[in-house]
Amino acid sequence: MAVRAGAQPLVVLAGNPNAGKSTIFNALTGARQHVGNWPGKTVAVSSGTAHWNGTSVTLVDLPGTYSLSAHSLEETIARDFILEEHPDVAIVVADATNLERNLYLAVQILELGAPTTLALNMMDAAEADGTIIDVDLLQRLLGIPVTPTVGSKRRGLEDLLQQAIEQATPQPRTVDYGQELEQAIAALQPEIARLIDPRAPRYTALKLLEGDPRIEALCDQSPAAVALRDEARAAAQRIGTIYGDDVELLIADRRYGYVHGLAHQVVTNSRSAQQRSTTDRIDDLVAHRALGLPIFFGLMALVFVLTANASAPFVTWIDLVVNQVLAGWVTAVLTAVSAPAWLLSLLVDGVLAGVGGVMVFLPVLLVLYFCLAVLEDSGYMARAAFVMDRLMHLLGLHGKSFIPLVVGFGCNVPGILATRTLENRRDRLLTGLMVPLMSCAARLPIYVIFAAAFFPGNAALVVFGLYVLGIALAVLSGLLFRRTLFAGTADSLFVLELPPYRMPALHGLVTHMWRHSEEFVRKAATLILLASIVVWALLNLPVGVDDTADSLFGRAAGVVAPLFAPLGFGNWEATGSLATGLVAKEVVISSMSVIYLGDNEAPEPQPVDVAADLRAVVVGFGEAVLESVKVVISILPGVDLVSHDGAAGDTSLSIALQQNFSPASAAAFLVFVLIYAPCIATVGALKSEYGGRWAAFSIFYLTALAWIAGLVAYRLALWLG
Repeated sequence: MAVRAGAQPLVVLAGNPNAGKSTIFNALTGARQHVGNWPGKTVAVSSGTAHWNGTSVTLVDLPGTYSLSAHSLEETIARDFILEEHPDVAIVVADATNLERNLYLAVQILELGAPTTLALNMMDAAEADGTIIDVDLLQRLLGIPVTPTVGSKRRGLEDLLQQAIEQATPQPRTVDYGQELEQAIAALQPEIARLIDPRAPRYTALKLLEGDPRIEALCDQSPAAVALRDEARAAAQRIGTIYGDDVELLIADRRYGYVHGLAHQVVTNSRSAQQRSTTDRIDDLVAHRALGLPIFFGLMALVFVLTANASAPFVTWIDLVVNQVLAGWVTAVLTAVSAPAWLLSLLVDGVLAGVGGVMVFLPVLLVLYFCLAVLEDSGYMARAAFVMDRLMHLLGLHGKSFIPLVVGFGCNVPGILATRTLENRRDRLLTGLMVPLMSCAARLPIYVIFAAAFFPGNAALVVFGLYVLGIALAVLSGLLFRRTLFAGTADSLFVLELPPYRMPALHGLVTHMWRHSEEFVRKAATLILLASIVVWALLNLPVGVDDTADSLFGRAAGVVAPLFAPLGFGNWEATGSLATGLVAKEVVISSMSVIYLGDNEAPEPQPVDVAADLRAVVVGFGEAVLESVKVVISILPGVDLVSHDGAAGDTSLSIALQQNFSPASAAAFLVFVLIYAPCIATVGALKSEYGGRWAAFSIFYLTALAWIAGLVAYRLALWLG
């Protein structure tokens, strides 16, 4: 601990009222204490001198408080003393009989940045109540010294003072406040450190987002800080709008979730049945050691049933709009102005077939992200990480490693970047190698179109099975790597936050749904558009080629195609589409649309009836809405309003695929798409986070695994008939 020159180390005691803090203070200082005014303040604080092993320390007994929110005089005194006096150590005295409530203050003091140690007081009373606290685990999870004490009997006090003086650390683990808040905190911290408080910029950023009057008053002292305050207010308003709650309440919820998860991990039998909250009772079920995993997979299956079935009518509707109405209008207009045949083919067979073939699946992603947002904002997804904790321990990881894997379901790139929250490089690397096996949203359109075309009665089950297969392969790969590449490395621990259950705000659900989906739309307008044009051009070169198999694209893909013959799809069309998927997985569908739906010759113009087309679009949309509502209502027990088979609609591409694949080769193709080399963006993320060697390793091992798994899937499908 840093000792001030010419002065005794300053140690403060903080804790909830009736936690035994004053008892410990009196036991350590004896008659060597006095009450005096805090210098420059009209507030009296108790202080004294404690001796340990030849060392004297100044001990200050702060007023008892439940938090540092500064809503009461006691809270203000405790917070300001730590912030302004910069004690060498803060000892947080916690009532071991009610650990969860007491940990809330401890977490806030940790956020102040002061070296901290925790005293688990009244341990005799806790043991008498049958409460068991895993002290060693609690110490490792918090990252600070934890000492069991009984202040009234002077038990453990010497160990407490020794740990406070020798082992307290200013860098404990911190609460994760969620993506929106963490982004706002990260944006504010650099300027806060420069203008306001270099010692505790993270804590100050939180208080600024909460609109704390003391921090805002500090901002009023300079124009630059005023701009910082305004930025924080704007961020707080934006976040509050997303979640439908005040930012201060959101921060408190995440903090409570942190301590609830912490207590859930280290405390056994800490509450009587009468004291248990609704959250505790729900957690008894969804976080149960035996029932938690089936519940998780059941909810995921429900998500994919909704995703496949509720989006199906809209998939068919967008296919009508793009491939019939828009294609017909573009053909008619360009023919009317005598546009060259190549331009007509480019726009219809290249742009509309490619981009439109991908945009057809926007409803699928919207439904998926909406469902995942419900699970996240309600507080359940944190329980999923808790449930997966035991499984992750088999890999030498912790349940928190499951969070990057869940993020990878949306996109593998942020999933890999999310591994930064893990403490050591071994955990980050092992988790990062598993992330590409999580089926990102870009693969979902491929799953849906093939499942709809070849397994229409079980489309949702097939899609769900692919996601489960990805998880299973990730676990098996992790086990293999744990015993080979990372053998002998120690396991790490994390606090698994369990936030209170909340009713998700509709605005927040829509915001999260669109925030994730807009990347898909942006790709369609840029990367996929460019890829579609390139594929169309390569299919039409050399100029005048009659058969696309003889085009540059067909010839290049044909060289590699025999490698996939054992998997049942050894043709240049499938091979070429897989190759373009290395740019972005969505491009597989756009390439297939250009290949199978395009035509080297100019499309034949058809008579256009604009009024009839618009009527068909409007009526089709109304029917899609009605069918989707029926799907959602049919989830209710005993209700069956849905007459379709659950496929994602009959589209032009699905019909074309049925003519070029068999069910067995389609199954092998889906398995290969699930596993093979990640897209360029994911490879770039792997390289930036772990180095080029590991990025190259990921490419080769995933592609080899994909070929083997595809072969097994093909043979198994043939055997099953």
